Amino acid sequence: MRKLLGGILLAAGVAGLGYWGAKDHALDMQAAISSRAIEAVSGAVHGVQTEINGRDIRVTGLADNEAERETLIAALNEVQGRRVVVDDLDVLPVADPFTIAASRKAGATLVQGNVPSESARAALAQNGISGAEGLTLASGAPAQWQSAIGSGLATLSQMDEGSVSLTGDTLRLTGLVDTPDMRDALIASLTLPDGYRLENDIETRDDGKPIAYNVTYDAASGAKVDGKLPKGLDLAQIGEALGLKSVTGNPTNGIKGEAGDALGLLSKLKGWLPELQTATFSTSEAGSSVKAVADAGVNAALVQGGLSQDLGDAVQLAITPLPTAPQNGQTRTNAATGARERFEFGAWLPVMDFAPSLDNCAAQTEKLLANTKINFLSGSADLGPRSVRAINAMAAVLGRCMRGANLAAELGGHTDDTGSGNYELSAARALAVLEAMVARGVPRESMSAIGYGPSKPIADNATEAGRALNRRTTVRWAQQ
Repeated sequence: MRKLLGGILLAAGVAGLGYWGAKDHALDMQAAISSRAIEAVSGAVHGVQTEINGRDIRVTGLADNEAERETLIAALNEVQGRRVVVDDLDVLPVADPFTIAASRKAGATLVQGNVPSESARAALAQNGISGAEGLTLASGAPAQWQSAIGSGLATLSQMDEGSVSLTGDTLRLTGLVDTPDMRDALIASLTLPDGYRLENDIETRDDGKPIAYNVTYDAASGAKVDGKLPKGLDLAQIGEALGLKSVTGNPTNGIKGEAGDALGLLSKLKGWLPELQTATFSTSEAGSSVKAVADAGVNAALVQGGLSQDLGDAVQLAITPLPTAPQNGQTRTNAATGARERFEFGAWLPVMDFAPSLDNCAAQTEKLLANTKINFLSGSADLGPRSVRAINAMAAVLGRCMRGANLAAELGGHTDDTGSGNYELSAARALAVLEAMVARGVPRESMSAIGYGPSKPIADNATEAGRALNRRTTVRWAQQ
């Protein structure tokens, strides 16, 4: 009996040891399978998970594509000791073409489109890219995708505004920078992986060429502008500086330069335009110049001297006489004065439209001499460079009054009270005006000239302004 009981106890002990040994072996095998399974899927793009139940392997997560899913399942099937592989993988949708685009404005970059992995999404967000959380996870990205879009975004960050897109293996850059040099530097700094190509659509605010333009004036048609203007300079400003209503052209504008410098020179040219038939104001990196042709009857040398003083040494100046006189009877509207003119007697005489009478003629000459002064060279009876306009207008009034109302005119010369010989000088100047009238078709027999010297002042000779007012020409009318 005791032997029997001992045998039973021995058999139970051996069975228990066998059970515990089998259980420990199963646990060891499960751990080994788990380790091997984890290693088998360690290269998964999106980090899949494995679950071991005995010797069965269940795999879950996201496969990048069908090919990766098959590769992962095949690798798990190779795991030593496994019984079955349960495939619970989801396959990521394919984006074809794989596209991501980013836009930049006001210092911020916003991205939209596809992203190949969560790690790539995180990298974009860590670099301050807005919208990364909204990117669609998809497969189909070409090799070295992250390097390619990273280079594009780095270039985009150097622009004030623009966009970059990566579609398949084509990177496209658009945007706006100041100059072609800046654009070229951006493109040179962009390094794309092999197999990628760049489409460069970056535009520039400036063509990179230096400021250079021409303002071309014609007395009959106004001014035209061509070339590249400084920043901020436009046709309206040019017209205002020159005193012209008509300024045409289609110039471009640079992003540099000072409009004030150009306007200052043009405003000095303004007062001389009535004496010019044509003029071209040019400016470039080499400097500024004025080339002009004096109007009919204008002394080109005197205009050159006077304009040279106004413009200074910074402007190259060349004024030449009118080579060929217009045809008699030709008409124009003078762009500088707005006056309708007819060419006759070798001069452009304003077309007068008033009824000639003693009172009307007196009013016309008074108004004329108040607005346009007849000037003379200092200490001389020679007409000054800007007197032709006043002389022409006076000839038009005198001729109409004498022929239409049978009037006679006394031309008086007046001086201030400085110096000596004022009576002689004033008489010579009155006579010079008379001769200029005769040259323009005014009947000599209806005119006389007299020098009043300083005897009839209209202002205080104690001031320069008063003396300037006293140096004048007057017209007194009488019925013949």
